[in-house]
Amino acid sequence: MSTQSSMDDPARSHRRKISADDRRRGMSSVHFELFTFAMFGLDAAPFDEGTFRSPLATSSPLSTSQTLPNEPQTPTPLSPSNPIPLTTEATSASLEYPSKDFSYLLRPDNYHPLTPLDIPPAFRSSSHQPAPDTPLPKLLSTGHFRTAAIASAVLLTTATAPTDHVQIFSLLYIRLVTLTLINATLLAAQEVKALEDLNSVYYHDPITDAHLVPWELRVLAVRLQGIGFGDWRRGVMGYYELAREARMQVRKGTGEDKRMWKVRLEDLGIRVGNALVEMGDLEGAARHLQTLRGHESRTEEDRSMHSRLALLYLRLGDVAAAKEHAEQSHENLAGTSSSSILPPLLSMAEGQYDAAVTEWTELRTTCSEQDNAMITQNLAVCLLYTGRLNEARKLLESLVEEGHSFHSLTFNLSTIYELCTEKARALKLDLTEKMAAQSESGAGWEKTNGDFK
Repeated sequence: MSTQSSMDDPARSHRRKISADDRRRGMSSVHFELFTFAMFGLDAAPFDEGTFRSPLATSSPLSTSQTLPNEPQTPTPLSPSNPIPLTTEATSASLEYPSKDFSYLLRPDNYHPLTPLDIPPAFRSSSHQPAPDTPLPKLLSTGHFRTAAIASAVLLTTATAPTDHVQIFSLLYIRLVTLTLINATLLAAQEVKALEDLNSVYYHDPITDAHLVPWELRVLAVRLQGIGFGDWRRGVMGYYELAREARMQVRKGTGEDKRMWKVRLEDLGIRVGNALVEMGDLEGAARHLQTLRGHESRTEEDRSMHSRLALLYLRLGDVAAAKEHAEQSHENLAGTSSSSILPPLLSMAEGQYDAAVTEWTELRTTCSEQDNAMITQNLAVCLLYTGRLNEARKLLESLVEEGHSFHSLTFNLSTIYELCTEKARALKLDLTEKMAAQSESGAGWEKTNGDFK
């Protein structure tokens, strides 16, 4: 079997291990929270032929403002002003070991076109649509995730050197993350297959043995490849492979480097629990999270874990176990939002919605501005269950007037419109116009038709 044919067929390429020598000979000819309470605003601006063309179409040269800086600043994770929070290990190249060819990641047919048809007209015609020459970091910081996904694919397929692995992996990370943020996870799961086996020696520097792929992309690829190949267990085992590497680095590291790898190891433990939840193995997830608890009951990690376990047991329907962990969380985290939201959630789980209304109302008067939207929405849901639809509607509409536009808010408000009136369609169209007129936000500006049911 030739390298070309195996690379073109992702299923067959995973039937045998491709050696580093095979890759070096063939690559030059081959182109190829435990729970989320409120989702990001989905999508970014739709594109047209005058802005970002589909990577499957014949592309015209890009504006110079679309290229990434040659010397990116030190990344700050989750910072809208620096949207590429990737960490790379030191690498080197020499005459004996030239830079590796990653042209198989630059093939236009790796990337799916994104249709604007699922975007409400109010967003497509909004004045907040980005200009054709808007730089990629600006698109990310203003929440235009859909357009950023298109722009990153265009840059990968038209304006990136096949040996520039730093830019290739940065752009690929942006592409996969933005697809996930616009609810196109299945597309991301197909596109990530082009990376194949990230444990291959081809992805290591031949001199320093440092991994060429940033840690953040490797972690994201584990979950997406598990989805793409229809094998959740593959994702769990992938996390364990990364955890094994992290433990080795913890043993070898010192100072800040050692602390960084410890944080990564703890993060992987939570991700394994999340993968088990996505598999539907909630009991397995609970057992796994129990093993992550600290040996001392008052450590910061253990106190946070009690909250996670309480939420997971609520998901399982085991209210008694949830109460047990909620009490320990409340004792150790008194005064924080993590402990404060658990009592009303427990009341809701037991069907005591009137009591939950009282508890959410009290929290709303004392909570921080950051938590207010989440608490107000939960209060509205409780009012809905008690039959007070008009009050629930007013609360959710007040959040829209304040500039909030997260997914669960639009979905719940659309549900109430359907329950309250026969003019639900007109009210939903009006809601899309209000949200399209809102200011751009790094949490996501553009919405899809699915957000409004």
